[in-house]
Amino acid sequence: MAKYAYLQVTRPDEIRVLTLYPGTEKDLEGSISHIELPPYISPSPSFSTNTRAQDAKVFRNTRRLLDIFESQSQRSNQSADSADSGGNFWRWMLLEVRKDSVRRSIHGREFFVDEPVLGFDCRRTPYAQDTYDALSYTWGDLRKTDEITIDGKTLDITRNLRIALLRLRSPTEIRRLWIDAICIDQGNIQERNHQVHMMKRIFSTASSVIVWLGDAEGSISATLEMILKYNWSRGRKNLFKYPEESLRGLEDLFSRSWWKRIWIVQEVVAARELVVLLGRTMFPWIMLANLCQGIQLLEFLSHPLAPMVRSCGYQKFTVLDHFRRNRTMPLVRFVHCTQDYQATDLRDKLYALLGMASDLSPDDIIPDYTKPVQEVFLDLVRFMAIDRCNLDIISSGRLSISNSASPSWVPDWRGSNTLRPLNSEEVGGHFYRASGNTNAVVDMTDFPSALTAEGWIVDTIEFFDDTITNAHVDLATIRRWQSIAAENITRTIMMSLFWRTIVMDKDHTGNFATPSFGKAFEGFINGKTRSKFVQQFSDAVTRAVMGRRFFITKGGRMGLGPPEILPNDQIAILKGCHVPLILRGVDDHMLLIGESYISAMMNGELVSDLAEGRYIISTFSLR
Repeated sequence: MAKYAYLQVTRPDEIRVLTLYPGTEKDLEGSISHIELPPYISPSPSFSTNTRAQDAKVFRNTRRLLDIFESQSQRSNQSADSADSGGNFWRWMLLEVRKDSVRRSIHGREFFVDEPVLGFDCRRTPYAQDTYDALSYTWGDLRKTDEITIDGKTLDITRNLRIALLRLRSPTEIRRLWIDAICIDQGNIQERNHQVHMMKRIFSTASSVIVWLGDAEGSISATLEMILKYNWSRGRKNLFKYPEESLRGLEDLFSRSWWKRIWIVQEVVAARELVVLLGRTMFPWIMLANLCQGIQLLEFLSHPLAPMVRSCGYQKFTVLDHFRRNRTMPLVRFVHCTQDYQATDLRDKLYALLGMASDLSPDDIIPDYTKPVQEVFLDLVRFMAIDRCNLDIISSGRLSISNSASPSWVPDWRGSNTLRPLNSEEVGGHFYRASGNTNAVVDMTDFPSALTAEGWIVDTIEFFDDTITNAHVDLATIRRWQSIAAENITRTIMMSLFWRTIVMDKDHTGNFATPSFGKAFEGFINGKTRSKFVQQFSDAVTRAVMGRRFFITKGGRMGLGPPEILPNDQIAILKGCHVPLILRGVDDHMLLIGESYISAMMNGELVSDLAEGRYIISTFSLR
């Protein structure tokens, strides 16, 4: 059979849609049609030197109004939901199908009780003209070992996509789907650039986004049953009442590769209706949200299964759901929040985020897959420094992850920086502002071999201690840090700042650590109690110190920085960069060692001193 040849996409708003034919056999068949997306109204703000801040605010407000309008329009079209039914395009229902007699035993006495048996149904409503669902999935093994017949000709696809289509296919009804591997001619770079630029529109225009999490194999089968029962109005709400196998399957579920794919962030955020396909069962995203809320209620209880539930990886869901609820944030914050997400093409570590950034207009950064990866991220630095007067993007640079061909300040796109970026909290989390509201002042004459920027040297590292990998295991190291601080810093200052330093001013959820949160420090450092509050404090310590080194400065401050720091490394605050950077002088230039947390400096404490000239302003040539 001949290979399928794509018809060219010629119009600006044109996409392809797969019609998957019904069937029950192993062979997959369908057809491809071309449709035009609804008109897109771009605010097209101007970011000139004099009006940048005002226009950026207008653009954000316009985007917010459009998002509100979209969500209200969506709700107005939805059918009324109840506790056991709902959905708009995928109508689902939880119901009792029968009762089973079950043997029970209490205090040695056996008896039988009738227990309801849960049934679940989820069906797609008929497609209107030019409507479709979009599939969110992982490519898996990139070898295209399988195929689908399109209009009588074959198109090669990956094994994971074939399995997804077999599970998604209806025996009696068509499915209209947008799938990147089928609906984009991947060998046509120009088309790929164009379609990726439209990605948010494609997913936000789709009636629904279907998340393919793979087959429900092994313990995940029991986990799927638990998800449905937990969401049933008559189901048990205490997760510890479910079989241990159901809880064990949570780790298998959340360890699947879909959760770390960079494109899922935009796909989840943009979705009008979001459903999950696990095996052959389709259920709404909200069911996972409810389950994860149940986990959060139990994870700190004194129960033998609590550690298993707590470490199952459910946080991958809550982070994504937080993105979905907040919808947008500045680009650099998105880049930092998704540092450890994965991409087959490393350029997608940026391109997958463009449609959600609150500080970009659609034409500010255009995807271009002909550019080398490093050039893509150098262009990002140039754009942020010049067009946005912001240098936050270089804070993810680090000497140890750069190579001889890359400047030390180039952002990490490989995911090789194992340190969590300091300003990587989602919307609502605590955001450091060491530089206040200053704008970056840069000279790009020698760019990209050097980036010249203005700032201040505010302190110098005097000595340091070991790095730490786990607060629970290395409590002795934390105690040694406390002793070092007590020997070198005024005690009244040390007592109030040490606990804040080891959590970097943030609680276990990433919000600003209140004084009441700090009351758990004594229980933590003594290691005598494992109350819920001490455990939460311990979690905050772990997320702060993981992989970082404790140090003391010549100015009598405490800090946490990358393990590569050395005595006499300098601490700088650059204009337009919200976290302090550790710099090392080499000949006539500086190397960026990494970002750092410094006590009594992160929240603008030095801004007035900087403005009043108490620190000498300098120009740094960063290489």
